[in-house]
Amino acid sequence: MYLVSWSPADGFHIDDDVERGPGAVARLEAEPSDDDDEQDDLPYEIRCGEGGPRAGVVADTDD
Repeated sequence: MYLVSWSPADGFHIDDDVERGPGAVARLEAEPSDDDDEQDDLPYEIRCGEGGPRAGVVADTDD
């Protein structure tokens, strides 16, 4: 799989260290806008399965 594009929700941007693939898993992290310190970062893994691609939030390992 190779992640071609992504679009964060309003109030978020995507961190620069996206793992696009190719591989079984692609990874990216949505970060809150600069003025929102109350929101946590949202690390995602995207995997392909029988029904197509699936994204899910995973544990943040940056600590």
